[in-house]
Amino acid sequence: MLEAHELNVDTVESAENALDYLSDHRPDVIFMDHLMPGMDGFEAVTAIKNNPDTATIPIMMYTSQEGELYVGQARALGAVGVLPKTIEPVEVSKVLTTLRMIGADSTAQQGGEQDSAMIGTSGEFPGLETLDHDLRILITDLFEQQRSIMRRDILGSYEAIAARVVDQLRPVTDRRDVDIEADEDSVPSLLLPTVVFVLIVVTTAFAWLYWQREREWTEFQLQHTLLQQEVEDQRVSGNEDSRLAQQQLNGYRQSVNAMFTATLAGLEWGANQGSLYGFDELPLGDDRLAVLEQLAEQLENIEFRGIVRIDTHVGDFCLSATTGPNGYEMAQENMAAVNCDRTGSTAGEAYELGLRQSVAFANYVRLADERSAGKIRYEITSHGNFDPVLDYPIAPENVSAGTWNDIAAKNNRVAISIIPDSF
Repeated sequence: MLEAHELNVDTVESAENALDYLSDHRPDVIFMDHLMPGMDGFEAVTAIKNNPDTATIPIMMYTSQEGELYVGQARALGAVGVLPKTIEPVEVSKVLTTLRMIGADSTAQQGGEQDSAMIGTSGEFPGLETLDHDLRILITDLFEQQRSIMRRDILGSYEAIAARVVDQLRPVTDRRDVDIEADEDSVPSLLLPTVVFVLIVVTTAFAWLYWQREREWTEFQLQHTLLQQEVEDQRVSGNEDSRLAQQQLNGYRQSVNAMFTATLAGLEWGANQGSLYGFDELPLGDDRLAVLEQLAEQLENIEFRGIVRIDTHVGDFCLSATTGPNGYEMAQENMAAVNCDRTGSTAGEAYELGLRQSVAFANYVRLADERSAGKIRYEITSHGNFDPVLDYPIAPENVSAGTWNDIAAKNNRVAISIIPDSF
């Protein structure tokens, strides 16, 4: 039936094959059977409508299923209609005409007079379709009657309006209902001067009122101009005062920031006065804890928020073997440094030595956030023996152990830095 309208028709055996076909084809219309092997027609319609690339292709279901429920389900899923298996060629022509696949002439040629009686029917519900056809005829007749009445009323209105206009425009001498002409002598002789006098008075009054309004408007414009000038002067003065106040505020802020920076620098200098620690001392012991406690109290007094960074450094001492608990002690001062049993530590050992802490120090740092509500935070970094403040002699054979260890003692240090979050 489709090929009879000179249409190109492709056919596939299942819904799965149809989806594969649609991956690289875009037909103008799809006729879908309901019962097929694998995916049924409803599932296929759902898959096609859910794909943006194929959602606009119209789908007609072609099935033996009957009933309003099935038609409603098909249309709810996106099908434009349902055709029965007992379809006639004229019904196919109607569908193609509705979808603009063929012209209306093709439908008329196939259906003839029978087609004119079946327009708008699907063949599934003859009773409903007959009722719909009768209703369309009745509504069409009512529209035609109403249009005739409205046309008659509009024409009557136009004629009445035209008659009134013509009657009003016709000269007085031509009207049949005018029998008496006005007598020129009946006009009083004083009427014209009286009218002229009244017009002069009225004109004078209007001129005076106009002059009064013009003068008031000029005064109003002058006052408005003066008021604008005063507002502008106040704005300029206010801007100048605001600029001066902003400059004073910026200067005050800079002074406060400078004083705050100087205060932090002084506190940092004081905290680093006892930066060195001995060969057998903890870099972060109780002495260092006392310094931190005093520093924290002073920082809280100035409402400091930020980080106290603690950097530890380990010196490479000239050592001699011993039977003591540590296995080494500092070499004799007059001994040549080249004869030391051990000089310094490995990088890993030095890193560990820089992190040694007393129990009290560790607990103090651990509770710092809770104690200051997060305002003062501590960061501890061990640099080991990587960054000495003084370089060691290049030729240890010409240096005594005492001189070497003096250098190592100055490298055995703790540096405290105070870093505010912002000013």
